[in-house]
Amino acid sequence: MCRRLNSTHLNGYLIWLLWCINLSYAALPKYDKSLLEDSRLHTPELIRKYGYPAEIHEIETKDGFIVTAHRIPKSGGQPVLLVHGLQDSSSTWVLLGPSTSLGYLLSQQGYDVWLMNTRGNRYSRKHKHYHRYQPQFWDFSFHEVGMYDLPAAVDYILQRSRNFSQVHLVGHSQGTTCIFAMGSERPQYMKKIKLVQALAPVAYFDYVEGPLVSVLAKYMKPLSMILKLIGIHELPPENEAWNEVFYKFCTFIIPNTCSYFTLQISGVDIDQYNITLVPLFSGQAPSGTSVKSLTHYAQLVHSGGFYKYDYYNPDENRRRYGESGAIRPPQYKLKNLNCKVALFYARNDLLTAVKDVERLSRILPNVVHKQLMAYEKFNHIDFVWGKDVKTMLYEDMIKLMQKVDRGEI
Repeated sequence: MCRRLNSTHLNGYLIWLLWCINLSYAALPKYDKSLLEDSRLHTPELIRKYGYPAEIHEIETKDGFIVTAHRIPKSGGQPVLLVHGLQDSSSTWVLLGPSTSLGYLLSQQGYDVWLMNTRGNRYSRKHKHYHRYQPQFWDFSFHEVGMYDLPAAVDYILQRSRNFSQVHLVGHSQGTTCIFAMGSERPQYMKKIKLVQALAPVAYFDYVEGPLVSVLAKYMKPLSMILKLIGIHELPPENEAWNEVFYKFCTFIIPNTCSYFTLQISGVDIDQYNITLVPLFSGQAPSGTSVKSLTHYAQLVHSGGFYKYDYYNPDENRRRYGESGAIRPPQYKLKNLNCKVALFYARNDLLTAVKDVERLSRILPNVVHKQLMAYEKFNHIDFVWGKDVKTMLYEDMIKLMQKVDRGEI
C-alpha cells in the first residue's frame, strides 16, 4: 500500500521542483567558442593548445593496472606529482588555463609537472589481465591506488629525473586519501617524498554534515549489493551516449540546475564558481570510479576512524587482515607518514570538516604547515576550480614548496 504524502512533504517537493524549473529557465550563460572547444579536449590536447609541451606516460603497477600520467615536462626541473580527487582526472589541474591552474603555474616556476590519473578514470582503463567490463577490473578503492598506483608513479618519475631523489606530492580530496594510504602501507616511500600538500584532506568523517556524505552513509551498502547483483561495478557506468547527454544538458539546457547541485554537494560559493565554465566541468567530469571506492568512503563515515575496507564477511576479512581484523578491519597507520606534510582546508567544505582535519593534523607526525582558508565561503571544489584560487591558495603553496626546496623547512 502506498504511503500518502502529507502536505509538508508535498509542499517541499513542489518547492524543490519549482526551484529547479526556475533555475533551468533562468538566463543561460553565453559560452566562448574556445571554451567549448576546451571542454571536449583530452588533457594533453588542452595543454598543447595553450603553448605548453605535453607527454603521455603509461605506468604499469605491481597488480597489473596500466595507469596514465600526463606530463608538462621541464628539463632539469624538480618533479611534482598532482593527484586528482574522486570522479576527477588530470584535467582538473589545467582546466582554468595558464593564468590560474596549478599545473601551469608550477611549470612557469620551473617544476617538472606530472598529472596523475588513478585507476578506473577515463585515462586509466587498462589492465594486463582484465578488461574494464569484467568485475575484477573494478575491485579497488582508494586503498589500491595508495598501495600500487602512487608508488609506481613515484618510481617511474624518479627513474626519469635522475638528478632528483624526491618528488613533491599534491593531492586534492580523494587524492589525499590515497596518499595517506600509501604512507600507511608503503612507508618506505616516504623518503622519496619531499613534501605532501593535502588540499581538502579526507580521512575522517566525524563532523562532516554535507548531503552527499549523508546519502553515502545511509544508502551505499544496500546500493552496492544491488549494483553487484545486476553487474554494475562502476559509477557512473561508462557510456558514451550518457556522457554526451549529460554534457549537452548541463551545458546548454540546465546549466543553472547542474551548478546548483554541484554547490549543494561541495559547499555554496557563488562568488568563486564561474557558471560560464560549466562546459569545462561537465565535459571533463565525472571521470568514473568504482562502486567499491564509494562503499569504502561510506564505511569511513560509519566507522569513526580511518579503516581499511570491510568485506562484510568475517572469513574474507580474516583472510586479508588476520584474526584481529575479522570483525572490524584495521585502521591505517598514519604515524608511518613521516614525510613533511602541509594541510589546506576550508570552513565551507561540505566534504571535509575543520574538526576532522584538525584531528588528522594531531595524528600525522610531521605537519610543517596548516592553513585554514581565510575566505569564509571557500568550498571543496574551490581548491581546483575557484576563480581566485591562484591568489587565495596556489601562491602560498608554491612559496612553501620553494622554501622546502631551499632547505628552509
